[in-house]
Amino acid sequence: MPTFDPPQWIVLAVLAASLLFFITDRLRYDVVALLVVISLAASGVLEAREAYAGFASTAVVLVASMYVFGFSVSKWGLAEELGQRLLLRGGEVGEARILVRIVLVAGLLSAVLSNAGVVAALIPVTSTVAKRTGIPVSRLLIPLSYAGLIGGMMTIIGTSKNIAVNDLYRTMTATPGVPGREFGLFEFSLFGFLLLLAVAAYFLGPGRLLLPSRRVEEDLVEHFEATRYVSELRVPAKSPIIGRALIDAGLNENDGVRVLGILREGSPDVMAPGRYNVVREGDALLLAGDTQAILRVRKELDLISAHVPAALLASSDVRLVETVVPAGSPLLGGTLKDADFAARTGLNALGISKHGHMHMTRLGRIPIEVGDSMLIQGHGPDIERMRSSRALLILDEVRTELKGRGAWVTLGLLLAVVLTAALTPLHISVCGLLGVVGLLASRAVTPNEIRGAIDWSVLILIGGMMALGKAFQDTGLAEQVATAISETSLGPYPILAVLLVVTMGLTQIMNYVAAALIMTPVALDIAARMPGDNEKALLMAVVTGASLAFMTPVAHQCNAMVMGPGDYRYRDFLKVGAPLSLLLVVLSVVLIPLFWSF
Repeated sequence: MPTFDPPQWIVLAVLAASLLFFITDRLRYDVVALLVVISLAASGVLEAREAYAGFASTAVVLVASMYVFGFSVSKWGLAEELGQRLLLRGGEVGEARILVRIVLVAGLLSAVLSNAGVVAALIPVTSTVAKRTGIPVSRLLIPLSYAGLIGGMMTIIGTSKNIAVNDLYRTMTATPGVPGREFGLFEFSLFGFLLLLAVAAYFLGPGRLLLPSRRVEEDLVEHFEATRYVSELRVPAKSPIIGRALIDAGLNENDGVRVLGILREGSPDVMAPGRYNVVREGDALLLAGDTQAILRVRKELDLISAHVPAALLASSDVRLVETVVPAGSPLLGGTLKDADFAARTGLNALGISKHGHMHMTRLGRIPIEVGDSMLIQGHGPDIERMRSSRALLILDEVRTELKGRGAWVTLGLLLAVVLTAALTPLHISVCGLLGVVGLLASRAVTPNEIRGAIDWSVLILIGGMMALGKAFQDTGLAEQVATAISETSLGPYPILAVLLVVTMGLTQIMNYVAAALIMTPVALDIAARMPGDNEKALLMAVVTGASLAFMTPVAHQCNAMVMGPGDYRYRDFLKVGAPLSLLLVVLSVVLIPLFWSF
């Protein structure tokens, strides 16, 4: 039984509490990271400057820079355009070829762009592919997500996890006057590409047999059961609401009902009306809400109910569309009521699908999470404004085009950042920041857009977990774990496999960046006790394990985003992801020693 001194017990307690909060999701992960920093600094385990050092790391600067590039790519339609050109071209194409295209396109784009951003951009394109080919979309979206996860392994800038591990590696191996060691920009590109090819091969073989066929092309109203909680109530003579605006008549979200349309004999119907539309005698109101709210309104206004056919929910200028909440949406963390969604957007939410469960009533009170699907009713211009805002992904067949010179400016600056980092002594973080300055100077993005484009919670997570990683090393805990592993009878290959599998296991239950940063000091201490120069090989086991977030929808934002539109269940990710994880673990244990000294 190992013995621990007080600082080690504190670090273990902080680690255990972090794991508990990550697993239970009781606190946001950026709040957990801040509590980690405060605990380590307040307890004296780390000096204040050491605890805060992660927030000023090159990793934070580079990740922030890549978020800005990701936003600009999305703003100017680059990812969508590339996806459409590569996935929608050609005539009749079979499912196998489509799967290979999806894996390669998503994987290669994720090598230089945020994988969550790439998956978000390609979900509508993949949905269009499914509609045109008749292939259930549930057979396409899991491969899209998994390809994005593995594609992020092809460059240092592919994911925030790569950047964070590389920066912690450099920091922990630095000595006075001597810079620390780190990976090159393209050092593991070939390794990552081989894993991507393995993913493509998997979905051509056994993986394809395991993909569910649950979600087929169907009417959106039927899928969301939209008419189940919709009533048509006619306004009789002498009703107290005649001549009053909807909001003044008690017919709004705050009163538990939503007005989806006003049907008028002899006049054009008013679908998706605004809150200030006036009610007339003889109008038929299409109301959505829970049973008690509808009954209350019916009784108070002496209205007459009738069956509502699905066709009434749309009209020539009002559409019904399915949407998905992407990573980085401003709606996250609140409710539709908090966001004053209907008033700000002019759109009605008719239903929310969350983790496979449909919610049709009290929608304004439901917390919004990444991957939630919504059935939205609204006028075309309002829907297009929502599409441009990226608050929701619109799943329809509207083809986007490159939106101006900003697309080419963004592409040129991104290539310049990559080439400058690869060919000059400038650090990649400096190149990334210079690229952001170029985006600002060319007006491809604005300062206000930059503030909204950066996922500050991820930056806080990186800074906080780097402090935990340093405390893990400075207190000797990493050394003790490494000694325990090194003193076993395991050979180098089993040790490599253990590191990979443990990191992969942590990734399924906590944030993948946090899992990688916790395991990085352990890998470095194990490397110090093994003969030979095997630091990078063991670190690659950590990086790879943190990328295999396949087995739960909460392991990564990519999985969460495809869950709703694919109508997936938790077991689908385990059924499809577990065999793929095993395949890639075995392949990685074979390949890593071939690329790095071991």
